[in-house]
Amino acid sequence: MHVIGTAGHVDHGKSTLVERLTGIDPDRFAEEKRRGLTIDLGFAWLQLPSGREIGLVDVPGHERFIKNMLAGAGGISVCLFVVAANEGWKPQSAEHLAILDILGISHGVVALTKVDTVDPEDIERVTAEVQARLFGTTLSRAPVVPVSAVTGAGLDRLLEELDNAVAAAPPSPNLGRPRLWVDRVFTISGAGTVVTGTLTGGELANGQEVEVFTRDGTQRARIRKIQSHKKEVASIGPGNRVALNLVGLDRRGAERGDEVVLPGAWKPTAQVDVVLRVLSADITGVEHELKEKGSHLLYVGSAETPVRFRLLESGRLGPGEVGAAQLHLRDPLLLARGDRFVLRDAGRILTFGGGVVADPLPSRARRGDGDRITLIERLPAQDPDGALRLILNAEGRVGVTDALMRSGASETREGTRIGQELFSPGAFFDVMEQVSDILNRNHREHPLESGLAKEALRAELGMTLEGLDDMLAKNPSTIEEGALIRLKDHRVELSHEQAQARAALMSRIEESFSPPLAKDLDASDELIRSLVQSGDLVRIGDFYLSGTQTAEAVTRVRARIEEGGPQTVAEIRDLLGTTRKYAVPLCEWLDSMGATRRQGDKRALGPRSSFPVQKTLE
Repeated sequence: MHVIGTAGHVDHGKSTLVERLTGIDPDRFAEEKRRGLTIDLGFAWLQLPSGREIGLVDVPGHERFIKNMLAGAGGISVCLFVVAANEGWKPQSAEHLAILDILGISHGVVALTKVDTVDPEDIERVTAEVQARLFGTTLSRAPVVPVSAVTGAGLDRLLEELDNAVAAAPPSPNLGRPRLWVDRVFTISGAGTVVTGTLTGGELANGQEVEVFTRDGTQRARIRKIQSHKKEVASIGPGNRVALNLVGLDRRGAERGDEVVLPGAWKPTAQVDVVLRVLSADITGVEHELKEKGSHLLYVGSAETPVRFRLLESGRLGPGEVGAAQLHLRDPLLLARGDRFVLRDAGRILTFGGGVVADPLPSRARRGDGDRITLIERLPAQDPDGALRLILNAEGRVGVTDALMRSGASETREGTRIGQELFSPGAFFDVMEQVSDILNRNHREHPLESGLAKEALRAELGMTLEGLDDMLAKNPSTIEEGALIRLKDHRVELSHEQAQARAALMSRIEESFSPPLAKDLDASDELIRSLVQSGDLVRIGDFYLSGTQTAEAVTRVRARIEEGGPQTVAEIRDLLGTTRKYAVPLCEWLDSMGATRRQGDKRALGPRSSFPVQKTLE
């Protein structure tokens, strides 16, 4: 679907023509009717000869209401440009054309109105003037159709040309991220708040929960009803004029410039990378040079906000020039790559340029960064996957949510996902190399240890646990053993002296279930850690038992309980030939393993019947 918007100088017959075409008077306010002057946006719809039903936004032409015109122009895809044959090209004709050119509106028709008041020679002259004015702009190929809203002359051809323009315009894409820029708000008794706008980016349905993003924050609401062209619908797609009846808003409600989106699909931004263009004097009739100082206003969708610039190539942009820039918005907005915006000089009160958003969530930019400038220049023309690829290649590693929001992609078809991050091929290779380097260093510095603690590796890489698990699953050169990570080819190899020390230590511990306390062992900490990691030793309280001893303790204690019922600590002490000093922590360890369970002052059989070798236990 598409929305047609009017444009043109004040009193050139836009609203009269809309009413003649649609049967709907777009002027809603008594003052508009009294003065015969459109002040705010008007809305109508019509059926074209092809049977297409399209929405129509009528905008004011007077220079004092240019802000209202901009609020309506942000949602249109086809233009009905109006020039009166009895007056010809006027200042607001030029400014409206400049705005449409900046917004990239390339499909439209020029209605040469009031032809019933002039001679045929005047029609030819003004037609030639209009065509000359359009030359070099996005509407350079727009047909000029002489019409009269009074006599009806030319209206059939105008409708045919509008039908052709709508057919030629590309459809509004469905990216799964709906956004409605609010351009009108009103209240219906018994129903609540109604907001209207042109829907882009995705579908909305009755009953959906939405977020209304305002200058004061975000409100949650629910869609009670949806209407389009005064007809109630269950759901609606992008490119349509939409009225949403929302429930759940606070007293403030909503206002023009707010945005209605799905929860979690957008992130507000006050800093955007853009491709910026200053209009030439051929279009505006005014020479304007953009510098970073000054008072400027940005218009996007139906919103307006003061804005500051950082020009990235030089400190200025002259008439007709294009350059990369970073904009800093006073009021955060929900913006997307590809959004077009208009810029006005608040001091000179003129429209001087605009551009397109390249990256809605960038890092801070610095002047002269050639790689950043190239990225900004390339991003707007990309499809979502291409944009995601460029961002990944430029930054290497990007959060999944930000990557999708910055590129407009609906899924991660580019890069390698590790946890909640996306890695470019080069960055993925680098992190794999980093893992190998970390583990190699650990194996070299601690040859008796079977691996590096997983938490230590996670901290050194700066990853989440989820990300580390994903990364290790994709790394064929590593092995995860419990809480340790090692390279696949790493083996603990003891020297002759270390082997002798190991044998002596194990022999001393395995003499009984009353071994020396850990602090009294005559062995290096590194050797003990190695034996714990391998499962040869198990820490129980403040002493160690061998893996063989713990397995024997489990077997003997469970057999005694099966034979004679629950056992006291004293009975287990006597069974293992030890003392209470060792029996109490050993019984607690058996409980923790599930081999036994405490039942009053006795131990009954625990829930587990098989027990793997334990490598690290406190």
